[in-house]
Amino acid sequence: MSFSRTLKDKSRTVWEDGYNHPFLNEMGKGTLDREAFKFYLLQDYTYLIEYAKIFAMGAVKATDEKLMTNFTVIQHAILYEEMDLHRNYMNEFGITLDENHAVKPSLYNKAYTSNMMSVAQTGGVAEIIAVIFPCAWTYYDYATRLKEQYRDSLEGNFYQTWIENYASDDFRDSFEWFYDTLDALCEHKTEQELEAIEDIFRRSVEFEYLFWDMAYKRQLSYF
Repeated sequence: MSFSRTLKDKSRTVWEDGYNHPFLNEMGKGTLDREAFKFYLLQDYTYLIEYAKIFAMGAVKATDEKLMTNFTVIQHAILYEEMDLHRNYMNEFGITLDENHAVKPSLYNKAYTSNMMSVAQTGGVAEIIAVIFPCAWTYYDYATRLKEQYRDSLEGNFYQTWIENYASDDFRDSFEWFYDTLDALCEHKTEQELEAIEDIFRRSVEFEYLFWDMAYKRQLSYF
């Protein structure tokens, strides 16, 4: 197994805790409190703006045109396609863009995006991919499993669009290049450098878990 594909197993405990979190479990069942999902939508919208900036950092640090294109294509998809999914759900709640733009990121949200930006500013392309990879990979993995687990009851589920969007082939294809690119970038790294990449990846998986937990509890900060 290539280095990139071992990263999921090396974060297995928190990865599975994320999938088994009641936020996702109740999304699959269609029973998640809509106020919790509304909280998630607003926080995730602010997160995605910062997330998109990390792809811009990747494009700046990329060493060839193909890599620059890959980063910029995903950045465009985040800002225009993924955020459209959020905007459509926000319309369901009657949330205007002005109201959305007034939302302040939670402590957990800010910590996650600040960590990503710190890694992007101080690291290279391999570190940037490692810090952004868990968001895309967990979303695809979780949505695919939810779609399969609840396939007989998804029709009419308020969260069906969310699940099917992130379980789609198009979403998977958008980040498929992460694997081979990260493997190539890490091919000649030392064991110590590889461990640092693993730590970056695992930390983002942990932040993903904290994001679900924050949204479920509708918690802006520790207090």
